[in-house]
Amino acid sequence: MATFEVKKKWTSDGAAVEDSNMALVGSDLDKEARKAAASNEAAWAEAGKEPGIQIWRVEKMKIVEWPKQEYGKFYMGDSYIVLHTRKDPGSDKLLWDIHFWLGKTTTQDEMGVAAYKTVELDDFLDQAPIQHREVQQHESQQFTKIFKQIEYWDGGIDSGFNKVEAGAYTTKLLRVRKLKHTIKVAEMPCTRDSLNAGDCFILDTGTALYPWFGEEASAFEKAKAGTVAHNISNKRHGKCKVVNEIDADFWAALGGEGPVKSAAEGEDHVDEDVGEGILYKLSDETGKLMCTEVGRGDLTKSMLGSDDVYILDAGIEVFVYIGGNASDAEYRSAMSTAVSYCGTTEKPLWTPIHVFKEGTTITNELWKNIFSN
Repeated sequence: MATFEVKKKWTSDGAAVEDSNMALVGSDLDKEARKAAASNEAAWAEAGKEPGIQIWRVEKMKIVEWPKQEYGKFYMGDSYIVLHTRKDPGSDKLLWDIHFWLGKTTTQDEMGVAAYKTVELDDFLDQAPIQHREVQQHESQQFTKIFKQIEYWDGGIDSGFNKVEAGAYTTKLLRVRKLKHTIKVAEMPCTRDSLNAGDCFILDTGTALYPWFGEEASAFEKAKAGTVAHNISNKRHGKCKVVNEIDADFWAALGGEGPVKSAAEGEDHVDEDVGEGILYKLSDETGKLMCTEVGRGDLTKSMLGSDDVYILDAGIEVFVYIGGNASDAEYRSAMSTAVSYCGTTEKPLWTPIHVFKEGTTITNELWKNIFSN
């Protein structure tokens, strides 16, 4: 069984536990103070009261409600908080999942605000939610299932994308790709080099939309690209048409006609294979945060104790399980501990992370499959 130290320093969102004031964490006074502070955030006034999706974006270091008509649309330079509220079929009580989403060009400050405000929203809902960390293009299966379609757009709140002069438009190239649970529409560099034979694309010039189908793209992706193009056209109320014939204007917008990459050359899919599942128990009895392997492969829930904190490394996703008797400090530092674990084990920092507390209803399919015994 492997044992190794988890380094507590990292360069992503969060702050190392030993650098923070944790003296009163977990006391009734501390919990009351945090709940009161969270109640002062106007953005949370209606949070989690009814089943459904609610989204907020970090704007100028503040949390701002995201328009419902924009749900599923994310700007690469921004950070968001997504609250998924649903009813427990067994008891009819409300269950909550808080996902904080980080765009690939979002700032460290925005990452920090999203992480901090996720904890604050968790306090507002009496620490009942499950927390998830999501990074653009590498979201968890649980997150992608929330949306029928996910769109990535260049820019963000600091880029002034919403202040474009009337009549001005920048030509965009969108890639349409089917994943296991959803459709992803991503803005790509507007050049011929972005095209490949395995995907479908839409060239958007503002007044014309050109669906372009790679020779090896699936029939489903081709149909979906056509649907996306028509939906964009409909939103512009007759001021934009769908052009189904690829003409000279199409190639001119991409820098000229020429060879297109093969499907293999354009391949950047994330491996969706699930690992065997390795369960570790965390301990800091020696003054260092040590990670000791409990088991791998045939894991059972009986391996999870109420007095300890565990990390489950499932390959494509990482889970933290906090026993009911673990300290509040351990609970509040769980997400940052998991980020630190990824750094220590050289896992990509975009790996999806989930934090579960003993007693919460866990619906994550990957977790349930691993503990199916």
